[in-house]
Amino acid sequence: MPKVLIPVLILSALIGWSSARAGEAARPCHVSALQPGGRDSPAAETYSVGARPLAVAAPERGGVIDATLWYPTGSSGRRVVVGDDSPLFQGTPALADSAIREGCRPLVVLSQGGLRSGPNIGAWMASRLAAKGFVVAMLRQPDPRHLTEAQTLPEIWLRPADISAALTAILGNADLSRHIDPDRIGVLGYQIGGTAALSLAGGRLDAASVQASCDAGGVGVDCGRFRKAGLDLRTIDAERLGRPNADARIRAIVVVDPEFSRDFTRASLENISIPVSLVNLGRPEALWPGLDAQGLTRSIRQARYDAMPDATQFSAFPLCKPGAADILRSDGEEAICDDPLGGRGRGQIHDALAQRVAAAFRSSF
Repeated sequence: MPKVLIPVLILSALIGWSSARAGEAARPCHVSALQPGGRDSPAAETYSVGARPLAVAAPERGGVIDATLWYPTGSSGRRVVVGDDSPLFQGTPALADSAIREGCRPLVVLSQGGLRSGPNIGAWMASRLAAKGFVVAMLRQPDPRHLTEAQTLPEIWLRPADISAALTAILGNADLSRHIDPDRIGVLGYQIGGTAALSLAGGRLDAASVQASCDAGGVGVDCGRFRKAGLDLRTIDAERLGRPNADARIRAIVVVDPEFSRDFTRASLENISIPVSLVNLGRPEALWPGLDAQGLTRSIRQARYDAMPDATQFSAFPLCKPGAADILRSDGEEAICDDPLGGRGRGQIHDALAQRVAAAFRSSF
Protein backbone atom coordinates (compact mmCIF):
# COMPACT_ATOMS: atom_id res chain seq x y z
CA MET A 1 0.00 0.00 0.00
CA PRO A 2 1.59 3.33 -0.93
CA LYS A 3 2.46 5.48 2.04
CA VAL A 4 2.10 8.80 0.27
CA LEU A 5 0.00 10.02 -2.60
CA ILE A 6 1.67 10.38 -6.00
CA PRO A 7 1.23 14.00 -7.04
CA VAL A 8 -1.46 14.33 -9.69
CA LEU A 9 -2.45 17.96 -9.37
CA ILE A 10 -0.39 21.12 -8.92
CA LEU A 11 -2.36 24.24 -8.16
CA SER A 12 -1.45 27.76 -7.28
CA ALA A 13 -3.06 31.14 -7.10
CA LEU A 14 -0.78 32.22 -9.94
CA ILE A 15 -2.14 29.46 -12.18
CA GLY A 16 -5.69 30.52 -11.38
CA TRP A 17 -5.06 34.13 -12.24
CA SER A 18 -3.13 33.15 -15.36
CA SER A 19 -6.08 31.12 -16.63
CA ALA A 20 -8.41 34.04 -16.04
CA ARG A 21 -6.22 36.38 -18.04
CA ALA A 22 -6.11 33.85 -20.87
CA GLY A 23 -9.89 33.93 -21.20
CA GLU A 24 -10.37 30.63 -19.39
CA ALA A 25 -11.65 32.10 -16.16
CA ALA A 26 -12.77 29.65 -13.50
CA ARG A 27 -16.53 29.57 -13.02
CA PRO A 28 -17.66 28.40 -9.58
CA CYS A 29 -21.02 26.66 -9.67
CA HIS A 30 -23.93 28.75 -8.48
CA VAL A 31 -26.93 26.98 -7.05
CA SER A 32 -29.26 29.68 -8.39
CA ALA A 33 -28.28 28.64 -11.91
CA LEU A 34 -28.96 24.95 -11.35
CA GLN A 35 -32.09 22.96 -11.87
CA PRO A 36 -34.11 22.05 -8.75
CA GLY A 37 -32.11 19.55 -6.74
CA GLY A 38 -28.82 20.73 -8.23
CA ARG A 39 -27.34 21.62 -4.88
CA ASP A 40 -25.87 18.55 -3.26
CA SER A 41 -26.82 18.33 0.39
CA PRO A 42 -23.92 17.26 2.57
CA ALA A 43 -26.41 15.17 4.55
CA ALA A 44 -28.02 13.40 1.61
CA GLU A 45 -25.95 10.20 1.56
CA THR A 46 -22.58 8.69 2.33
CA TYR A 47 -19.99 8.75 -0.45
CA SER A 48 -16.72 7.02 -1.17
CA VAL A 49 -13.82 9.36 -0.41
CA GLY A 50 -11.14 10.51 -2.82
CA ALA A 51 -7.92 12.35 -2.01
CA ARG A 52 -5.34 14.08 -4.16
CA PRO A 53 -2.35 16.29 -3.39
CA LEU A 54 -2.76 20.00 -3.78
CA ALA A 55 0.05 22.56 -4.01
CA VAL A 56 -0.81 26.16 -3.24
CA ALA A 57 1.31 29.24 -3.89
CA ALA A 58 1.88 30.90 -0.51
CA PRO A 59 3.49 34.31 -1.10
CA GLU A 60 4.07 35.00 2.59
CA ARG A 61 6.03 31.77 2.94
CA GLY A 62 7.95 32.55 -0.23
CA GLY A 63 7.02 29.32 -1.91
CA VAL A 64 4.44 26.57 -2.12
CA ILE A 65 2.59 24.79 0.68
CA ASP A 66 1.32 21.25 0.42
CA ALA A 67 -2.29 20.36 1.01
CA THR A 68 -4.57 17.41 0.40
CA LEU A 69 -7.93 17.76 -1.30
CA TRP A 70 -10.56 15.38 0.06
CA TYR A 71 -13.83 14.94 -1.81
CA PRO A 72 -16.80 12.66 -2.49
CA THR A 73 -16.13 10.30 -5.38
CA GLY A 74 -17.30 7.11 -7.03
CA SER A 75 -16.02 3.67 -6.17
CA SER A 76 -13.17 3.60 -8.69
CA GLY A 77 -9.63 4.66 -7.91
CA ARG A 78 -6.37 3.44 -6.47
CA ARG A 79 -6.54 2.66 -2.77
CA VAL A 80 -4.02 4.56 -0.65
CA VAL A 81 -3.53 5.37 3.02
CA VAL A 82 -2.79 9.04 3.66
CA GLY A 83 -0.41 9.70 6.55
CA ASP A 84 0.51 6.08 7.17
CA ASP A 85 4.20 7.01 7.26
CA SER A 86 3.73 8.47 10.75
CA PRO A 87 5.40 6.37 13.47
CA LEU A 88 2.64 7.41 15.88
CA PHE A 89 -0.67 7.70 14.10
CA GLN A 90 -2.76 5.48 11.87
CA GLY A 91 -3.29 6.69 8.32
CA THR A 92 -6.63 7.40 6.63
CA PRO A 93 -7.80 5.34 3.62
CA ALA A 94 -8.82 7.10 0.41
CA LEU A 95 -9.09 6.60 -3.35
CA ALA A 96 -6.41 8.28 -5.46
CA ASP A 97 -6.74 8.92 -9.19
CA SER A 98 -10.48 9.40 -8.70
CA ALA A 99 -12.82 12.11 -9.96
CA ILE A 100 -14.77 14.53 -7.80
CA ARG A 101 -18.40 13.47 -7.81
CA GLU A 102 -20.50 15.88 -9.86
CA GLY A 103 -22.50 18.47 -8.01
CA CYS A 104 -22.35 21.96 -6.53
CA ARG A 105 -20.69 21.33 -3.20
CA PRO A 106 -19.67 23.20 -0.05
CA LEU A 107 -15.96 23.76 0.49
CA VAL A 108 -14.27 23.57 3.89
CA VAL A 109 -10.63 24.55 4.43
CA LEU A 110 -9.21 22.65 7.40
CA SER A 111 -6.32 24.00 9.47
CA GLN A 112 -5.40 21.69 12.32
CA GLY A 113 -3.32 21.50 15.42
CA GLY A 114 -1.08 23.74 17.42
CA LEU A 115 2.08 25.57 16.53
CA ARG A 116 3.90 22.23 16.21
CA SER A 117 1.16 20.11 14.61
CA GLY A 118 1.96 17.19 12.31
CA PRO A 119 1.08 17.35 8.61
CA ASN A 120 -1.81 14.84 8.46
CA ILE A 121 -3.41 14.87 11.89
CA GLY A 122 -6.69 16.23 10.49
CA ALA A 123 -7.10 13.56 7.81
CA TRP A 124 -9.66 11.61 9.83
CA MET A 125 -11.94 14.68 9.94
CA ALA A 126 -11.39 15.58 6.26
CA SER A 127 -12.33 12.04 5.24
CA ARG A 128 -15.51 12.03 7.32
CA LEU A 129 -16.65 15.38 5.93
CA ALA A 130 -15.92 14.28 2.35
CA ALA A 131 -18.03 11.17 2.95
CA LYS A 132 -20.87 13.55 3.85
CA GLY A 133 -20.54 15.46 0.57
CA PHE A 134 -18.11 18.27 1.43
CA VAL A 135 -14.99 19.13 -0.53
CA VAL A 136 -12.22 19.63 2.05
CA ALA A 137 -8.83 21.27 1.55
CA MET A 138 -6.58 20.09 4.38
CA LEU A 139 -3.54 22.30 4.73
CA ARG A 140 -0.25 20.70 5.71
CA GLN A 141 1.88 22.93 7.91
CA PRO A 142 5.68 22.63 8.01
CA ASP A 143 6.98 19.47 9.70
CA PRO A 144 7.39 20.44 13.38
CA ARG A 145 10.44 18.19 13.67
CA HIS A 146 12.30 20.66 11.45
CA LEU A 147 11.28 23.85 13.27
CA THR A 148 12.72 25.63 16.27
CA GLU A 149 10.35 27.15 18.81
CA ALA A 150 11.09 30.62 17.39
CA GLN A 151 10.21 29.41 13.90
CA THR A 152 6.79 28.22 15.05
CA LEU A 153 5.61 31.66 16.20
CA PRO A 154 5.00 33.14 12.72
CA GLU A 155 2.41 30.38 12.23
CA ILE A 156 0.02 32.66 14.12
CA TRP A 157 -0.23 34.98 11.11
CA LEU A 158 0.88 32.57 8.39
CA ARG A 159 -2.02 30.15 8.93
CA PRO A 160 -4.71 32.71 7.96
CA ALA A 161 -2.66 33.69 4.90
CA ASP A 162 -2.35 30.00 3.92
CA ILE A 163 -6.12 29.53 4.09
CA SER A 164 -6.81 32.58 1.93
CA ALA A 165 -4.17 31.42 -0.56
CA ALA A 166 -5.83 27.99 -0.75
CA LEU A 167 -9.21 29.58 -1.49
CA THR A 168 -7.67 31.69 -4.26
CA ALA A 169 -6.03 28.64 -5.80
CA ILE A 170 -9.14 26.45 -5.70
CA LEU A 171 -11.61 29.08 -6.87
CA GLY A 172 -9.18 30.19 -9.58
CA ASN A 173 -8.91 26.69 -11.05
CA ALA A 174 -11.61 25.86 -13.58
CA ASP A 175 -11.48 22.10 -13.01
CA LEU A 176 -12.08 22.50 -9.28
CA SER A 177 -14.23 25.61 -9.00
CA ARG A 178 -17.03 24.10 -11.10
CA HIS A 179 -17.66 21.77 -8.16
CA ILE A 180 -17.63 24.52 -5.51
CA ASP A 181 -20.57 26.62 -4.36
CA PRO A 182 -19.00 30.01 -3.52
CA ASP A 183 -21.88 30.75 -1.15
CA ARG A 184 -20.96 27.74 0.99
CA ILE A 185 -17.33 28.19 1.96
CA GLY A 186 -16.24 27.50 5.51
CA VAL A 187 -13.14 27.12 7.64
CA LEU A 188 -12.61 24.48 10.32
CA GLY A 189 -9.75 25.14 12.70
CA TYR A 190 -8.24 23.35 15.69
CA GLN A 191 -6.13 25.18 18.26
CA ILE A 192 -3.88 27.59 16.29
CA GLY A 193 -6.00 26.71 13.24
CA GLY A 194 -8.98 27.91 15.27
CA THR A 195 -7.13 31.15 15.96
CA ALA A 196 -6.67 31.49 12.18
CA ALA A 197 -10.38 30.84 11.55
CA LEU A 198 -11.37 33.57 14.01
CA SER A 199 -8.92 35.96 12.34
CA LEU A 200 -10.37 35.24 8.91
CA ALA A 201 -13.88 35.88 10.25
CA GLY A 202 -12.76 39.35 11.34
CA GLY A 203 -11.17 38.89 14.75
CA ARG A 204 -7.95 40.82 15.40
CA LEU A 205 -5.38 39.80 17.97
CA ASP A 206 -4.16 42.33 20.50
CA ALA A 207 -0.40 42.02 20.05
CA ALA A 208 0.38 43.21 23.58
CA SER A 209 -2.02 40.64 25.04
CA VAL A 210 -0.42 37.80 23.08
CA GLN A 211 3.06 38.94 24.06
CA ALA A 212 2.02 38.86 27.73
CA SER A 213 0.28 35.46 27.53
CA CYS A 214 3.22 33.66 29.13
CA ASP A 215 3.66 36.16 31.95
CA ALA A 216 2.57 35.27 35.48
CA GLY A 217 -1.16 34.56 35.37
CA GLY A 218 -1.16 34.09 31.61
CA VAL A 219 -2.80 31.12 29.93
CA GLY A 220 -0.56 30.55 26.91
CA VAL A 221 -0.54 26.91 25.81
CA ASP A 222 3.12 26.56 24.79
CA CYS A 223 4.76 28.65 27.49
CA GLY A 224 6.75 25.74 28.90
CA ARG A 225 8.37 25.10 25.53
CA PHE A 226 9.06 28.78 25.01
CA ARG A 227 10.72 29.16 28.40
CA LYS A 228 12.84 26.07 27.85
CA ALA A 229 14.00 27.54 24.52
CA GLY A 230 14.73 30.92 26.13
CA LEU A 231 12.14 32.58 23.89
CA ASP A 232 10.56 35.91 24.87
CA LEU A 233 7.16 36.46 23.26
CA ARG A 234 7.81 40.21 23.27
CA THR A 235 10.11 39.61 20.33
CA ILE A 236 7.16 38.65 18.12
CA ASP A 237 6.44 40.96 15.19
CA ALA A 238 3.61 43.00 16.74
CA GLU A 239 2.49 44.53 13.44
CA ARG A 240 1.93 41.18 11.75
CA LEU A 241 0.47 39.67 14.90
CA GLY A 242 -2.26 42.31 15.15
CA ARG A 243 -2.99 42.87 11.47
CA PRO A 244 -6.46 42.26 9.92
CA ASN A 245 -6.91 38.96 8.07
CA ALA A 246 -10.65 39.00 7.30
CA ASP A 247 -11.63 37.14 4.10
CA ALA A 248 -15.12 37.94 2.82
CA ARG A 249 -15.28 34.69 0.82
CA ILE A 250 -15.69 32.73 4.05
CA ARG A 251 -19.34 32.32 5.08
CA ALA A 252 -19.02 30.33 8.33
CA ILE A 253 -16.37 28.95 10.68
CA VAL A 254 -16.17 26.08 13.16
CA VAL A 255 -13.53 26.46 15.85
CA VAL A 256 -12.30 23.68 18.16
CA ASP A 257 -10.19 24.45 21.25
CA PRO A 258 -8.82 27.77 19.92
CA GLU A 259 -5.52 29.14 21.18
CA PHE A 260 -5.21 32.83 22.11
CA SER A 261 -9.00 33.12 22.43
CA ARG A 262 -8.58 35.64 25.24
CA ASP A 263 -6.23 37.78 23.19
CA PHE A 264 -8.61 39.03 20.50
CA THR A 265 -9.83 42.60 20.78
CA ARG A 266 -13.41 42.72 21.98
CA ALA A 267 -14.38 45.25 19.31
CA SER A 268 -13.20 42.98 16.49
CA LEU A 269 -15.10 39.99 17.87
CA GLU A 270 -18.26 42.07 18.20
CA ASN A 271 -18.00 42.96 14.52
CA ILE A 272 -17.90 39.34 13.28
CA SER A 273 -21.03 38.90 11.17
CA ILE A 274 -20.82 35.29 9.96
CA PRO A 275 -21.98 32.22 11.90
CA VAL A 276 -19.39 30.91 14.36
CA SER A 277 -19.59 27.49 16.01
CA LEU A 278 -17.31 26.95 19.01
CA VAL A 279 -16.43 23.53 20.42
CA ASN A 280 -14.39 22.47 23.43
CA LEU A 281 -13.11 18.93 23.89
CA GLY A 282 -13.44 18.02 27.58
CA ARG A 283 -15.23 18.95 30.78
CA PRO A 284 -15.19 22.68 31.58
CA GLU A 285 -13.22 22.16 34.78
CA ALA A 286 -10.63 20.01 32.97
CA LEU A 287 -10.01 22.32 30.00
CA TRP A 288 -6.68 24.00 29.58
CA PRO A 289 -7.52 27.69 30.22
CA GLY A 290 -5.67 28.67 27.06
CA LEU A 291 -8.08 26.58 24.94
CA ASP A 292 -11.36 27.69 26.52
CA ALA A 293 -13.76 28.83 23.79
CA GLN A 294 -16.86 29.57 25.85
CA GLY A 295 -15.79 33.09 26.73
CA LEU A 296 -15.94 34.05 23.06
CA THR A 297 -19.74 33.81 23.14
CA ARG A 298 -19.85 37.00 25.19
CA SER A 299 -18.48 38.99 22.26
CA ILE A 300 -19.43 37.16 19.05
CA ARG A 301 -23.09 37.77 18.26
CA GLN A 302 -23.66 34.71 16.08
CA ALA A 303 -21.62 32.29 18.16
CA ARG A 304 -22.91 28.91 19.30
CA TYR A 305 -21.03 26.94 21.92
CA ASP A 306 -20.89 23.20 22.49
CA ALA A 307 -18.68 20.90 24.56
CA MET A 308 -17.86 17.20 24.44
CA PRO A 309 -17.27 16.35 28.12
CA ASP A 310 -16.08 12.79 27.50
CA ALA A 311 -13.27 13.99 25.21
CA THR A 312 -9.91 15.65 25.88
CA GLN A 313 -7.74 18.03 23.88
CA PHE A 314 -5.91 14.94 22.62
CA SER A 315 -9.10 13.45 21.15
CA ALA A 316 -8.54 15.53 18.00
CA PHE A 317 -5.43 13.50 17.19
CA PRO A 318 -5.74 10.44 14.92
CA LEU A 319 -5.95 6.91 16.30
CA CYS A 320 -2.57 5.84 17.61
CA LYS A 321 -0.56 2.92 16.29
CA PRO A 322 0.49 0.10 18.61
CA GLY A 323 3.56 1.18 20.53
CA ALA A 324 2.99 4.91 19.93
CA ALA A 325 2.33 5.62 23.61
CA ASP A 326 5.66 4.02 24.53
CA ILE A 327 7.48 6.16 21.95
CA LEU A 328 5.90 9.31 23.37
CA ARG A 329 6.74 8.40 26.95
CA SER A 330 10.35 7.65 26.05
CA ASP A 331 10.58 11.10 24.43
CA GLY A 332 9.05 12.78 27.49
CA GLU A 333 6.03 13.92 25.48
CA GLU A 334 2.43 14.29 26.65
CA ALA A 335 -0.03 11.42 26.84
CA ILE A 336 -1.44 12.08 23.38
CA CYS A 337 -2.57 8.47 22.93
CA ASP A 338 -4.41 8.22 26.25
CA ASP A 339 -8.21 8.49 26.26
CA PRO A 340 -10.49 8.94 29.29
CA LEU A 341 -11.34 5.65 31.01
CA GLY A 342 -14.91 4.44 30.79
CA GLY A 343 -15.91 6.77 27.98
CA ARG A 344 -16.24 6.48 24.23
CA GLY A 345 -13.25 5.38 22.24
CA ARG A 346 -11.37 7.91 20.13
CA GLY A 347 -12.93 6.63 16.92
CA GLN A 348 -16.41 7.15 18.35
CA ILE A 349 -15.50 10.65 19.45
CA HIS A 350 -14.21 11.35 15.94
CA ASP A 351 -17.55 10.23 14.48
CA ALA A 352 -19.51 12.41 16.89
CA LEU A 353 -17.33 15.47 16.37
CA ALA A 354 -17.50 15.14 12.58
CA GLN A 355 -21.27 14.91 12.82
CA ARG A 356 -21.39 18.11 14.88
CA VAL A 357 -19.08 19.94 12.50
CA ALA A 358 -21.11 18.89 9.46
CA ALA A 359 -24.35 19.91 11.16
CA ALA A 360 -22.85 23.29 12.11
CA PHE A 361 -21.89 24.06 8.52
CA ARG A 362 -25.22 22.81 7.14
CA SER A 363 -27.15 25.10 9.47
CA SER A 364 -24.87 28.05 8.65
CA PHE A 365 -24.92 27.94 4.83
